Amino acid sequence: MEGRLRLLVYTDGDYGLRILENIRLRGPRGWEVAHVSIPEALPPVVEEPELLVDGLVPEGGWDLVLFMGESPSAFSLLPSIATRSHVGAVIAPVDDYSWLPLGLERQLRSELDELGVASVFPRTFCTLSPVGVAPIDEFVTAFGLPHLKIEEEGGRVKAVEVLRGAPCGSTWFMAGKLVGVGKGEAGAKAGTFVQIYPCLASRHVERLLGDAPIHIAGHIAEKAVKRALRGKD
Repeated sequence: MEGRLRLLVYTDGDYGLRILENIRLRGPRGWEVAHVSIPEALPPVVEEPELLVDGLVPEGGWDLVLFMGESPSAFSLLPSIATRSHVGAVIAPVDDYSWLPLGLERQLRSELDELGVASVFPRTFCTLSPVGVAPIDEFVTAFGLPHLKIEEEGGRVKAVEVLRGAPCGSTWFMAGKLVGVGKGEAGAKAGTFVQIYPCLASRHVERLLGDAPIHIAGHIAEKAVKRALRGKD
């Protein structure tokens, strides 16, 4: 599968559409990407999700579903979509707790396990790392936890190469902004640049995470820059 991936992307609004745009712009050439919009105005409780997914799964031997729902109702469609698409793995990012409460995540994970489908629910999406599942790890070769290479000159950042970036595109935005910034302040500024991209993760503090997802995204960017400057990536 290395260098090749048949990726089926589901979006539920601007959050997912921006990620889709970045994947199409910066994903490896060997990837095939298809897009499906999740139906609008779903009922609060979806009684028969298997009926609603009719027409939502294009034909093809898909390797991975990237499901970017923005409500519990949308997420309730996920097991039926996984069944219809015959995928072996699902990535379903959660950058706002209200989209997928932890109890529903556990239920979905259990249902997907019973189907033989590996699943990850990264909170935030830019925390995604390899998990030992081929389709997910292929996705993480390009997108997930930021991985950088930084060139310095005269105590300042001369160039930043993004080896792996946040799926939303913020890492590439940050990389451009860091050029010329002093080494000592590059980490802190990286976090700020990611947040003003703007990061679309929730600004509300979540008990599950102990912080607001947008702040976590900023801290992740800061750590990536500091690691690269120490030469540990």
